[in-house]
Amino acid sequence: MRKLLYLLILMLCVACGNRQQLKSFNNVITGNDSLAIELGNSDTILYHSPHLDIDISYPSYLRHQYLADDQMEVFMTDDVSLSFMVQDLQKGDDIFRTPGQQLMGMGAELIEADDNYSIHQGTEGELEYYGKVIDDSTRFITVILRYNPNHSEAAGPLRQLVHDYMPNRSMHSRSESSQ
Repeated sequence: MRKLLYLLILMLCVACGNRQQLKSFNNVITGNDSLAIELGNSDTILYHSPHLDIDISYPSYLRHQYLADDQMEVFMTDDVSLSFMVQDLQKGDDIFRTPGQQLMGMGAELIEADDNYSIHQGTEGELEYYGKVIDDSTRFITVILRYNPNHSEAAGPLRQLVHDYMPNRSMHSRSESSQ
Protein backbone atom coordinates (compact mmCIF):
# COMPACT_ATOMS: atom_id res chain seq x y z
CA MET A 1 0.00 0.00 0.00
CA ARG A 2 2.80 2.36 0.94
CA LYS A 3 4.61 1.61 -2.35
CA LEU A 4 1.42 2.38 -4.23
CA LEU A 5 1.14 5.74 -2.43
CA TYR A 6 4.78 6.62 -3.29
CA LEU A 7 4.22 5.58 -6.88
CA LEU A 8 1.09 7.76 -7.07
CA ILE A 9 2.95 10.78 -5.60
CA LEU A 10 5.84 10.23 -8.03
CA MET A 11 3.42 10.07 -10.98
CA LEU A 12 1.74 13.30 -9.83
CA CYS A 13 5.10 15.09 -9.59
CA VAL A 14 6.11 13.92 -13.05
CA ALA A 15 2.70 14.87 -14.47
CA CYS A 16 2.92 18.36 -12.94
CA GLY A 17 6.36 18.90 -14.43
CA ASN A 18 5.20 17.75 -17.89
CA ARG A 19 2.05 19.81 -17.70
CA GLN A 20 4.14 22.92 -17.10
CA GLN A 21 6.10 22.22 -20.29
CA LEU A 22 2.99 21.46 -22.29
CA LYS A 23 1.29 24.61 -21.05
CA SER A 24 4.05 26.86 -22.38
CA PHE A 25 4.30 24.89 -25.62
CA ASN A 26 0.57 24.90 -26.41
CA ASN A 27 -0.16 28.54 -25.52
CA VAL A 28 2.29 30.31 -27.79
CA ILE A 29 0.46 33.25 -29.38
CA THR A 30 1.95 35.31 -32.16
CA GLY A 31 1.64 39.09 -32.17
CA ASN A 32 -0.94 38.92 -34.96
CA ASP A 33 -3.07 36.44 -33.02
CA SER A 34 -2.95 38.49 -29.83
CA LEU A 35 -4.00 41.64 -31.70
CA ALA A 36 -6.89 39.76 -33.33
CA ILE A 37 -7.96 38.53 -29.88
CA GLU A 38 -7.85 42.09 -28.49
CA LEU A 39 -9.82 43.38 -31.46
CA GLY A 40 -12.47 40.69 -31.01
CA ASN A 41 -12.86 41.52 -27.32
CA SER A 42 -12.83 45.30 -27.65
CA ASP A 43 -15.63 47.78 -27.20
CA THR A 44 -16.09 50.95 -29.22
CA ILE A 45 -15.18 54.20 -27.51
CA LEU A 46 -16.80 57.43 -28.66
CA TYR A 47 -14.51 60.43 -28.32
CA HIS A 48 -15.07 64.08 -29.19
CA SER A 49 -11.93 65.96 -30.14
CA PRO A 50 -12.30 69.59 -29.10
CA HIS A 51 -9.14 70.46 -31.10
CA LEU A 52 -10.35 68.93 -34.35
CA ASP A 53 -14.06 69.50 -33.73
CA ILE A 54 -14.94 65.97 -34.85
CA ASP A 55 -16.36 62.87 -33.21
CA ILE A 56 -14.20 59.74 -33.36
CA SER A 57 -15.15 56.11 -32.71
CA TYR A 58 -12.26 53.75 -32.04
CA PRO A 59 -11.74 50.25 -30.54
CA SER A 60 -10.95 50.22 -26.83
CA TYR A 61 -7.66 48.33 -27.21
CA LEU A 62 -6.16 51.41 -28.90
CA ARG A 63 -4.90 53.99 -26.42
CA HIS A 64 -5.41 57.71 -26.95
CA GLN A 65 -2.11 59.57 -27.12
CA TYR A 66 -2.24 63.12 -25.78
CA LEU A 67 -0.18 65.31 -28.08
CA ALA A 68 0.60 69.01 -27.94
CA ASP A 69 -0.35 69.22 -31.64
CA ASP A 70 -3.86 70.63 -31.86
CA GLN A 71 -4.30 69.41 -35.45
CA MET A 72 -3.92 65.69 -34.75
CA GLU A 73 -5.37 62.92 -32.56
CA VAL A 74 -3.58 59.55 -32.37
CA PHE A 75 -4.82 56.22 -31.01
CA MET A 76 -2.35 53.34 -30.88
CA THR A 77 -1.14 50.00 -29.56
CA ASP A 78 2.12 48.18 -30.30
CA ASP A 79 2.56 48.22 -34.10
CA VAL A 80 -0.81 49.80 -34.95
CA SER A 81 -1.83 53.47 -34.95
CA LEU A 82 -4.87 55.38 -36.07
CA SER A 83 -4.33 59.11 -36.74
CA PHE A 84 -6.93 61.82 -37.34
CA MET A 85 -5.75 65.15 -38.75
CA VAL A 86 -7.60 68.30 -39.78
CA GLN A 87 -6.47 71.18 -41.96
CA ASP A 88 -9.06 73.92 -41.65
CA LEU A 89 -9.34 76.10 -44.75
CA GLN A 90 -11.40 78.73 -42.91
CA LYS A 91 -8.64 79.26 -40.33
CA GLY A 92 -6.15 79.98 -43.09
CA ASP A 93 -4.08 76.79 -42.71
CA ASP A 94 -1.42 76.94 -45.43
CA ILE A 95 -2.09 74.13 -47.89
CA PHE A 96 0.29 73.88 -50.81
CA ARG A 97 -0.82 70.35 -51.67
CA THR A 98 -3.92 68.52 -50.51
CA PRO A 99 -3.35 65.64 -48.07
CA GLY A 100 -4.25 63.22 -50.88
CA GLN A 101 -1.55 64.75 -53.08
CA GLN A 102 0.91 64.50 -50.19
CA LEU A 103 0.11 60.78 -49.73
CA MET A 104 0.57 60.14 -53.43
CA GLY A 105 3.85 62.07 -53.30
CA MET A 106 4.97 59.57 -50.64
CA GLY A 107 4.26 56.74 -53.09
CA ALA A 108 0.73 55.84 -52.01
CA GLU A 109 -1.63 54.27 -54.48
CA LEU A 110 -5.03 55.84 -55.07
CA ILE A 111 -7.52 53.03 -54.33
CA GLU A 112 -10.85 54.83 -54.51
CA ALA A 113 -12.03 58.37 -55.16
CA ASP A 114 -15.29 60.32 -55.03
CA ASP A 115 -16.14 64.02 -55.22
CA ASN A 116 -15.44 64.57 -51.53
CA TYR A 117 -13.04 61.79 -50.46
CA SER A 118 -10.14 59.63 -51.62
CA ILE A 119 -8.64 56.44 -50.23
CA HIS A 120 -4.93 55.63 -50.47
CA GLN A 121 -2.63 52.82 -49.40
CA GLY A 122 1.11 52.35 -49.36
CA THR A 123 4.17 51.55 -47.28
CA GLU A 124 6.37 53.77 -45.15
CA GLY A 125 9.53 52.05 -43.97
CA GLU A 126 8.48 48.77 -42.37
CA LEU A 127 4.84 49.85 -41.91
CA GLU A 128 1.87 49.66 -44.24
CA TYR A 129 -0.72 52.42 -44.22
CA TYR A 130 -4.27 52.91 -45.38
CA GLY A 131 -5.74 56.39 -45.40
CA LYS A 132 -8.84 58.36 -46.23
CA VAL A 133 -8.85 62.07 -47.08
CA ILE A 134 -12.19 63.84 -46.79
CA ASP A 135 -12.87 67.27 -48.28
CA ASP A 136 -15.95 68.77 -46.63
CA SER A 137 -15.40 72.12 -48.46
CA THR A 138 -14.23 73.94 -45.31
CA ARG A 139 -11.43 71.58 -44.26
CA PHE A 140 -9.49 68.44 -45.12
CA ILE A 141 -9.87 65.55 -42.67
CA THR A 142 -7.29 62.79 -42.99
CA VAL A 143 -7.56 59.42 -41.24
CA ILE A 144 -4.53 57.13 -41.52
CA LEU A 145 -4.11 53.59 -40.22
CA ARG A 146 -0.48 52.46 -39.92
CA TYR A 147 0.36 48.86 -39.04
CA ASN A 148 3.07 46.25 -39.18
CA PRO A 149 2.41 43.81 -42.07
CA ASN A 150 2.39 40.98 -39.48
CA HIS A 151 -0.91 42.46 -38.29
CA SER A 152 -2.52 42.78 -41.74
CA GLU A 153 -5.27 40.26 -40.98
CA ALA A 154 -6.11 41.85 -37.63
CA ALA A 155 -5.97 45.33 -39.20
CA GLY A 156 -8.79 44.43 -41.61
CA PRO A 157 -11.58 45.75 -39.34
CA LEU A 158 -9.58 48.94 -38.75
CA ARG A 159 -9.21 49.40 -42.52
CA GLN A 160 -13.00 49.14 -42.72
CA LEU A 161 -13.32 51.74 -39.94
CA VAL A 162 -11.11 54.12 -41.95
CA HIS A 163 -12.98 53.39 -45.18
CA ASP A 164 -16.38 54.06 -43.60
CA TYR A 165 -15.34 57.07 -41.50
CA MET A 166 -17.37 60.23 -42.08
CA PRO A 167 -16.85 63.13 -39.66
CA ASN A 168 -19.59 64.73 -37.64
CA ARG A 169 -19.10 68.16 -36.23
CA SER A 170 -20.04 68.37 -32.60
CA MET A 171 -23.49 69.53 -31.55
CA HIS A 172 -21.77 72.37 -29.66
CA SER A 173 -20.29 73.78 -32.89
CA ARG A 174 -23.56 73.44 -34.78
CA SER A 175 -25.45 75.38 -32.14
CA GLU A 176 -22.78 78.13 -32.16
CA SER A 177 -22.78 78.44 -35.95
CA SER A 178 -26.57 78.66 -36.16
CA GLN A 179 -26.70 81.70 -33.86
